[in-house]
Amino acid sequence: MDNIQKAVGKAFFQGYGLMFKYHKIETGEHQQRILLTVSDIKYNSDDEILVGGCINTDGDYRQFFLENMMSVRAFNFVAID
Repeated sequence: MDNIQKAVGKAFFQGYGLMFKYHKIETGEHQQRILLTVSDIKYNSDDEILVGGCINTDGDYRQFFLENMMSVRAFNFVAID
């Protein structure tokens, strides 16, 4: 298991968020992205792994291809209202 898989597993099973660089295939650019929560990990019909969760405190949901994620770090998000 590589470090990216370990970070994603820790975030999923222990309720952490993820910060990562994401490679967008269409544009070739790398973007810094954040998942505050990781709510699901699943395969699509092409056997690619998708990591999904909330990207902000408003509950907006996104999915990212695991193979396009780099420099992945798990973090513990604490909301203070």
